[in-house]
Amino acid sequence: MAREQLWLVRCIDRDGDDVDDLRQKHMAGHLAHIESIVDHIAMAGPLKDLSGAGIVGSLLAYRTDDLEEAKLWLEGDPYARCGIWDTVEWSCLVLAAGTLAGGVTW
Repeated sequence: MAREQLWLVRCIDRDGDDVDDLRQKHMAGHLAHIESIVDHIAMAGPLKDLSGAGIVGSLLAYRTDDLEEAKLWLEGDPYARCGIWDTVEWSCLVLAAGTLAGGVTW
């Protein structure tokens, strides 16, 4: 079975009193953007703090072999354009096991 390659991006919010307001202001656009490329997303969602009460960032897993394509998708996200993220970390994941992989791939 072929292993799917995913580009993971972990986006951590910057400190600032305006971040929660910006997140709310741009949420509809962010969700519309995700819906427009949903066929290219393996998973996406908010990252929460350890208490589960507050959002501290976002995690997305893009279904593409092309990092530049994934970066363009992220750049089109209203959350990226409004500047709420302090750090954006990219990693390549070769999906090898788990429910998203359909079990194990070896």
